[in-house]
Amino acid sequence: MTTRSRAGYPLAVALVVLGLCPYVVVTTAFAPLADLVARDLHASAQAVQLAGGLGNAAYAVGAVVAAQLGQRFVQRRLFLVYTPVIVVATLVAGLAGDGLVFTIGRTAEGFAAGAMLISSLPVLLTRFGSGRVPVSAAVVNVGMFGASALGPVVGGLVAGTEDWRAFFVVVAVLEALAWGAALAGFVRFDPPDPERPFDVQAVFWVVVATTLLFTGTSLLTGHAFVSWPVLLPLAGGLVALALLFVVEERQEQPLIPLRELASQLPVTGTMAAMVGGAVFVGALQLVQLEQADVVRRGPEAVAWLFWPTPIGAVVAAVLLGVLVRTAYLPLLVDAGLLALAAAPALLLALGSGRPVVLVAAALLGFGAGATVSPGLFLTGFGLPATQLGRAFAMVQLLRSLATYAVAPVVLHLAQSRGDLAAGVDDALVVLLVLAAVGLAAAVLLPFFSGARLRRPDLEGWLDGGQALPSPTLAVHLRPGTEDDDAAPLLPGGEPP
Repeated sequence: MTTRSRAGYPLAVALVVLGLCPYVVVTTAFAPLADLVARDLHASAQAVQLAGGLGNAAYAVGAVVAAQLGQRFVQRRLFLVYTPVIVVATLVAGLAGDGLVFTIGRTAEGFAAGAMLISSLPVLLTRFGSGRVPVSAAVVNVGMFGASALGPVVGGLVAGTEDWRAFFVVVAVLEALAWGAALAGFVRFDPPDPERPFDVQAVFWVVVATTLLFTGTSLLTGHAFVSWPVLLPLAGGLVALALLFVVEERQEQPLIPLRELASQLPVTGTMAAMVGGAVFVGALQLVQLEQADVVRRGPEAVAWLFWPTPIGAVVAAVLLGVLVRTAYLPLLVDAGLLALAAAPALLLALGSGRPVVLVAAALLGFGAGATVSPGLFLTGFGLPATQLGRAFAMVQLLRSLATYAVAPVVLHLAQSRGDLAAGVDDALVVLLVLAAVGLAAAVLLPFFSGARLRRPDLEGWLDGGQALPSPTLAVHLRPGTEDDDAAPLLPGGEPP
């Protein structure tokens, strides 16, 4: 590692934390601010929800576009372009005078945030040697999704002051500091594939799929789930997502490495990230809804119910840093899914009293931190480090779709009942089942694929190999299929 690399590592950490965490906090801080923003902008609740939905869609699109640009252009230059965009976009949203300008700001903000993630995280993980990977893993955990655990506390406190515009200005200032860190110390390196063609079809279908899906879920604020304004974009978005997979599978040089992502480790990791994000955000918003509209707590009182959530996320981030070099990373993912199942189960069994909510909040924070980023690492360890940016883009696309499409659906389910408390319970049951199914899949998929607990080869991974072997998915359930990476299904048995 060069002297410049050693000097650049603290700045690389700083630009990830300052560049990504403020936006991630906004994504979960916004729920208690939505009514306040709608009132100040003289906009409907549905319009504000749509602005958030389009921002989430743009986040996924930004990740995919950045994965392509990062193959051809110097990442430092790209990051130095993305950062001013997110700063200006955040200020536009925070200073908006009407719903249209606010929507434009949130959409551009989401696009730049997705691009910054793909531009910065692979650099932090792969450019400073294997000895830095444990610390980088903990930072990635906080920067990619862990900071969302702080959102409910921040959002509630800001709602109590009713000064949401100042909140956006503070976020923009923090994001601007990331530009300074990048200017001073973003590590320079050549792009991996400067001649790679731009995959226009991938971007087109990602734009169509995310825009339609998030538009459909955003319109649940004012329409029934079975209404045409909701069903048509949802159906169209799912068709577009399927077409994305078909197109990429047939490409000679696909942007998204679907064949490599179809083995056991990437499938398990992506599934865990999707379920973890969806259950975490859905449960947060359900608890906020119940505490505000059923228990009748004020915004600040609701905010302080979630103070254990970031603590749980920090515990998970530390454990990820400790376990990332060991054979036990998959067990951390399993523990995270178990925590996410335990939180709604606890609320259903014991009610919504303050002590119960505090414990559930800690479980949710730990569950989010132990599933989303660790799932991303499981995915990345099954691929060469050189494909990390492209793989991250796909995982972020699917994780964003699951996270920010499921939450509006469960909220709609809760609010569609005449009795809101009973509706919240119904929605918590849905999340409990989703977490339980995710946990079962995280255990059974490796088992039927012949996966074993192994220590990852981080040095070989950074040199262009795989950190862990990733056997054919469910190879033991596919007669006639063989894979040398698959262990026997039962001790003493023969490989398939």
